[in-house]
Formats: sequence, C-alpha cells, structure tokens
Amino acid sequence: MNKPTHRIILYYRKDVYGKTLEYVADAGDAKVIEGLTRQKTIDGRIRELIRDLTGGLVNFQEVTMP
Repeated sequence: MNKPTHRIILYYRKDVYGKTLEYVADAGDAKVIEGLTRQKTIDGRIRELIRDLTGGLVNFQEVTMP
C-alpha cells in the first residue's frame, strides 16, 4: 500500500476595504476549497478544519501576494 503524501496549500493575505482576507494562491485548490466551504476566502478556522479532516496530510503556507 502506498504511503499518503503531504500536500501544502499556499495562501496569501490581501487588504480589501480595510479588512484582511486570505485567498488560496492556486486556482485549482481555490476551486476545491470553495466547493467545500462555499466561500472564496479562507481563515484560520477553515485551515484547521481541513488539516483535521485530512489527518494532517494537508498543511497551509502563507506566501506573498502574487
């Protein structure tokens, strides 16, 4: 049986009308997360829930805005 591989999802922060929002950098990953959450943005709660759901196989890393 194959060992599960870890996945890192990159996200960035953007100020929108004085509020800091977090967006997934990869369009494919963003579409999947939007399908799960019905939101275009993520936050710490969503990141933690996805980590928990995958047993820690998915992690998030903040990057600078593209």
